[in-house]
Amino acid sequence: MIENTMLKKQIKQTTMFGTYEFPSYEEIMEAYAKEFANYVLPKGDTIFGFWMQTLADMEFLDLELQGLTDEYKIDPVNRVVNFKGDEEFIRLRIAHLEKVKGKTTLYTDLVDKFGDTNAYAFHNLYPYKGKFYPRVVRTLINTFKLKQGSLLLDPFNGSGTTTHEASLMGIKSVGIDVTPMGIVLSELKNDLLFIDERKPSFTNKELQDIVQTIEDNKWEHPDPLIHKLMLAVYFDTLDAFVRTSRYNRKGKVGLFIEKLNYIRDCYKKIMEIKEKYGLKFEPAKIIEGDILELKNMSEIEEKFDACITSPPYYFSIDYVGKDKIAYDYLGADMKKIESKYLGMKNGNPRGNYSGLPTKVAMYYEDLKESIKNIFWSLKSGGKLAIIIGDSTVSGKKIPTTMTTKKFCEEAGFKFEKLIFNPLLGARNRAIRGESVIICEKGK
Repeated sequence: MIENTMLKKQIKQTTMFGTYEFPSYEEIMEAYAKEFANYVLPKGDTIFGFWMQTLADMEFLDLELQGLTDEYKIDPVNRVVNFKGDEEFIRLRIAHLEKVKGKTTLYTDLVDKFGDTNAYAFHNLYPYKGKFYPRVVRTLINTFKLKQGSLLLDPFNGSGTTTHEASLMGIKSVGIDVTPMGIVLSELKNDLLFIDERKPSFTNKELQDIVQTIEDNKWEHPDPLIHKLMLAVYFDTLDAFVRTSRYNRKGKVGLFIEKLNYIRDCYKKIMEIKEKYGLKFEPAKIIEGDILELKNMSEIEEKFDACITSPPYYFSIDYVGKDKIAYDYLGADMKKIESKYLGMKNGNPRGNYSGLPTKVAMYYEDLKESIKNIFWSLKSGGKLAIIIGDSTVSGKKIPTTMTTKKFCEEAGFKFEKLIFNPLLGARNRAIRGESVIICEKGK
């Protein structure tokens, strides 16, 4: 095979009249590969990740380096960084560099092992609507210099992106949310990091029986984690069949088994990463509660070093509708759940929101109160990052980003930075991008 290849390289192709020679196919490909490598791969030992695609990514890298290094310089043209600081610590934490001093970063290993820049560990456990990017959470944890012993809050925890990422990084966190399904998913993501790998091990026949038992509404299991896990996989399976017919050939049981095997594969991969880097995961505390009633928890006043959160867009995204299958099965009162959402309480807005739909004005009232409660829960000098986006309601753009910034300043926060992060491929979305608003509670 090698001899044949060498022979081909020696054979020159000519024009019909033999006037000049073309390079062989192999020579063209070899030259192209070298040129492509020269063009794409950064030259240096501390280089950008290939996922650095936007100006926002450059700003996020700058924030991370401020939080992780003693001194640094970014060369955006050559896509390299020079810095002074703890190389090993930076390699374990940073989310925007592929290599640090010639060695692959932990984040790069996560991307390579899971084949995705955000769906690693159990972040992709369940397709929860309105999730934000784990990489942004990791970036902000680094920016805020959170470390072992720090305490992080997300009072709009949803399906647990913030708390799960904090657990992976060894940071203590508390997640609060009003949605029962969000609580279930947050707890699952948290608990799966600490289980014995043999726990979710079942034969295909046993899994077939479990599916039937769930359908008969008789599913019970002494281990709460296994009980919730099987239900979550079942709800996700049913939802997949509602959305598309392409799974029909696999059948309900077949897809259920496939989804459970995916979770088991995620467990195996994240444990390999944990062992390779000697990581210590930190369990999160998940609380079903209402941010508007946060001050009833007197024990958390001025308790947190930072808050990273993304308020839900209830007037743009139907969060409950996505989980209707789950709530119908569990017999949950969807109207009662919805009534706890920001802006969904009865009444009229007290502030002046002329020109805005009433539901948006009510949302703003509750958002303003939520930000006051976050301020109350943070220590002096505590950091806040709110990921929020402007949406379109009835053809009108709603200025949620700048309104949120105004609420932060009125609550007593010192505004520090705003980064607009476009949602790539968001042509038909109600929200085309999100902004990260960064503030500090004055000392």
